Amino acid sequence: MKFSLARKLKLNIYIVVVCFVSTYVARAQEFLPNADFGAFAGASYYMGDINPRGQFYRPGLALGAVAKFNFTEFHSVRLNAFWGQLKGDDLDFNNEYQQIRAHNFETTLLDVHAGYEFNFIPYIVKRNSTAHTAYVFAAAGYSLILASTEEVATNHVTIPFGVGFKYRFSRSVTLGGEWGWRKTFNDTIDGLGNPGGELSVKPAHNNDWYSFAGVYLTFRIFEKGYKCPGIPEPRTFK
Repeated sequence: MKFSLARKLKLNIYIVVVCFVSTYVARAQEFLPNADFGAFAGASYYMGDINPRGQFYRPGLALGAVAKFNFTEFHSVRLNAFWGQLKGDDLDFNNEYQQIRAHNFETTLLDVHAGYEFNFIPYIVKRNSTAHTAYVFAAAGYSLILASTEEVATNHVTIPFGVGFKYRFSRSVTLGGEWGWRKTFNDTIDGLGNPGGELSVKPAHNNDWYSFAGVYLTFRIFEKGYKCPGIPEPRTFK
């Protein structure tokens, strides 16, 4: 009796494992890697010593190029290059200290990053269908200062991260929206250094951040199609 129950238990476990693996393989066969390329337009803004908390403070024009390499319906590698403007002025705030300091700046920069994007819903489109999903991303980046009213503004490493939503309304076109933040590793964008000097505060605790928010349109290329599960190679469809 014990032997029979053990055999049944092993058989049930085997069936569950086989079903899980088969389902995973079938889903994997449905998707072939592809790439999306397009353009971004929106706003960029600064947060730091002048503007410590306000979102979308003095937004400037932002433009960019977007590239996404989709390896599965959940996972993508992204390469982005954004051009943006950052502005700040102490006189925009009622704080007495800022009114006395009366500092202002304008900076134009090129933000580039490479990172990872995760879709919350399987983002796979078959023939005559659409797809949509929210996603999150994290990356490693670099900011090149193109022009600034502050001589101390320098190029620097960043950690970009953010959220977005994308909707693919045809076989090759996607419309998306994204809001991302950049953690910087210096305190010179606004020309106002750490109050106690650079040696008194660790770089990870500086006050300068900046953000990009906007919409993008991409076109899918390098897409051969989706494999038909259960049908041997090479039959595919789009």
